[in-house]
Amino acid sequence: MFVLSSRSLRADLRGGFEAAFQGASTLVTPSLLFAGLLGQLAAAPGMWGSLLAITLVPILRLLLGGSGSVLVAPRTASTATYVALVLHLGLAASATPAGAASMALTLTQLRMGLAAASLMYLLASVLVAFSGFIRLGRVFKMIPTPVTTGISNGTALLLLSLAVGKVSQSGMIAALTALAMVLGSLGWTWFQRHSTWAKPVPAILMSIVIGLLGSMLFDASYRTLDQSVAPGLLEYTQWTSAGLWQSLPANRLRELLMLGMPGAITLALVMVLETFTASSAMETRFGVRSQPDRELIALGGANVLGAVLGGIPCSGSPIYSVAAWLAGGRGKTAAWVCIACSGALMVAFNPLISALPAGLAAGLLVLQALLMVNPAFVANLWGVVRAGRWKQPGSKDMGFWIAMVIALVGFFGNLIWACFAGVGLSCLAVLRRVSVNLTAHWLYLDVLRSRRIRSQAESDALTHLAHDVGILRLSGHLFFGNSARIMQLAEELDEGCACVVIDVSLVQDADPSGLDAIAWLLRALRERGVRLVVSGLDKTRVESLRGAMGTLTLAEQALDLDRGLEQCEDWVLRNSTALPTAQASLPIAQNSLLNGLSDDEVTAVLLVSELRLVGQGEALFRKDERSDGVWMLQSGKVSILAGIGPLATRLATFGPGQFVGEMGFIDGHARSATVTADSDVHAVLIDKQALATLVQHHTQAALTIMRNIARELSHRVRSTSAVLVQEASPAQSAWGASVLGSHTK
Repeated sequence: MFVLSSRSLRADLRGGFEAAFQGASTLVTPSLLFAGLLGQLAAAPGMWGSLLAITLVPILRLLLGGSGSVLVAPRTASTATYVALVLHLGLAASATPAGAASMALTLTQLRMGLAAASLMYLLASVLVAFSGFIRLGRVFKMIPTPVTTGISNGTALLLLSLAVGKVSQSGMIAALTALAMVLGSLGWTWFQRHSTWAKPVPAILMSIVIGLLGSMLFDASYRTLDQSVAPGLLEYTQWTSAGLWQSLPANRLRELLMLGMPGAITLALVMVLETFTASSAMETRFGVRSQPDRELIALGGANVLGAVLGGIPCSGSPIYSVAAWLAGGRGKTAAWVCIACSGALMVAFNPLISALPAGLAAGLLVLQALLMVNPAFVANLWGVVRAGRWKQPGSKDMGFWIAMVIALVGFFGNLIWACFAGVGLSCLAVLRRVSVNLTAHWLYLDVLRSRRIRSQAESDALTHLAHDVGILRLSGHLFFGNSARIMQLAEELDEGCACVVIDVSLVQDADPSGLDAIAWLLRALRERGVRLVVSGLDKTRVESLRGAMGTLTLAEQALDLDRGLEQCEDWVLRNSTALPTAQASLPIAQNSLLNGLSDDEVTAVLLVSELRLVGQGEALFRKDERSDGVWMLQSGKVSILAGIGPLATRLATFGPGQFVGEMGFIDGHARSATVTADSDVHAVLIDKQALATLVQHHTQAALTIMRNIARELSHRVRSTSAVLVQEASPAQSAWGASVLGSHTK
């Protein structure tokens, strides 16, 4: 036990160290964002906020019950959103019109902007925690993936623009240093895949070493820079939010709060998105699940402390989390080690971070951008450019363009606009898809048929009578939002339709208005003289629907859609003048197995066969039993079932004039399905011994029987293929349950 504990401790220590080094770029990115967007004066509050977000906020989150497998840190999207709030409110507080996003703030504007923005950060943290208390965690996990992809890509573009700005201000040496860092990271990653001893050293660490060496050897401005003038840690405490709040003008406080309210809501949304992006990465890659509501409570509560002390938003980090897990970190020990190492790095390299060389800063920004951008999006974009075709089929095309729009809005506007654009576009996309499938539309026999194996004459008749049977498949949620649409279906049914089957087996929920709408639809169809069959009541999970539909006398009931379709098909065939009246019994000589035999040959077959009577509900044969021969049906119907019991899936149904059991008869294997009698059945059984006798004495008759079996098998394979094509088409949803699933992570 001690050995196992020691190994676990070593793995957690390694995981914490690895995560701290892999996330080293996040230690400096906030300061770079602050300085790049707000001016050099903002580098100090960026450093102070980063230190709090690296240490105190993650510590409190763990104490509040946050998961140890999902590590938190400052994320670029939430930091950029917060910086945009500081800029917006800082300019508004000094009555300065908003200009370019890179406008530098004066000291007064910076202090007022930080004070107002920290209040919005505090409100956003409270909103995050409150959403966890009211159990909205699972709802937030359904936020469509294009939103998170667009925000990540827009942030990557922003980081790249900051890197280009750094390089353009510092010259060729900085550009070469940044390029060397990127190439070094890619090269070391490739080397790690081919060498075991290189794997323990993170690629980001090699990049930082390359950047430092390049700056020290070739950057003259860095060699002459006096790093001793860097402020001490105590000097950073002047940026504590509680002290800055006193600088806010009382007469403009309400105005600033109203201006910042949309930003606060957006910041809360971004923090949630980032956190669930990290938890989703851990779930999909490693199967590590976390409780979404508890995560929101712990995250929001911890960020409240960060907002009061002057920190920056802190949320779940896939870089930290994945790196720790891959290195063996499995518990909260790894999280504690990561926090301690990150804080120590921040304190130890404070002078270097404060005087970060331009080339090293640009390289870190580019590497962070490469981590932020979505690889699937880049692959899709490259495919579009290479093919020269901007329109692609399917829902992936819509998600791609939504992510593209969000990224461009986030880059050319700001991430606040991008978040609102993302949520709005995603809602429109879902509504666009849902508007088509709000409720199932009518299908007819030209699209869907039962599994009843019918004669060629019956099949031809059903083709001519296709619109005499209407099929309605309901699924998802029947609620007040689509009750009017359900009632509208009565007007859309084909005028010549005489019988309909309504399947409810896939309905997941129904409220009173949805139940009333279904009852109204049935009454309206009944008033038109349409015969009604309701299928799937025993299979739906909705108790209220079963209760309401079970008491209705307007409609017949069927076990499932297949059997409901058969009832409707039988009814229209019985009432059709295009087909002779179906007979409940056929002479055995007219069985399809005996087609082409002379009267003497039929007599010879019957002499070696055995007449059988099978009662309703009894089995002609069962799955895995030894084959006893071919059954020729004279009267009654039988069903081939994939399982056992009343709810077993029906594979096919046969009636008078047809035969079953030919597969085991041909290949000699055990029965592959169970065949039961739907009514009293009279049949003739021809076994292998009888066929052997025919081969010996009536060779031509035996060959004809085998040819009939082959022809019937071919017909049944074709019918099965048609059924598979029908069932492969997606059910038309009565609400957007399937749509939400296809657009979310």
